Amino acid sequence: MKYLIWLVIALAVVVWLQRAKKSIAANAGSPQGSAGASRNPFARKQRKEEAETMVQCAHCGIHFPASESVSNAAGIVYCSEEHLRLASS
Repeated sequence: MKYLIWLVIALAVVVWLQRAKKSIAANAGSPQGSAGASRNPFARKQRKEEAETMVQCAHCGIHFPASESVSNAAGIVYCSEEHLRLASS
């Protein structure tokens, strides 16, 4: 049983060392180099997309992306067809 525990510990150390080696290699290839590496672990996962314009529903006041909006002939913005219908009646 104790050999099994030591085997698990050894495997964990090997995996940790391989990940550390990959991390060092990735930082060395970046323009900042390993000395100026980002301290944010999620920096690689952040998307580089532009922020979408947010609009406010004229009926309920909730803010939502402009691509999901529904508007009437006057250009008033609503969050759903139901709120457009309720406002027009």
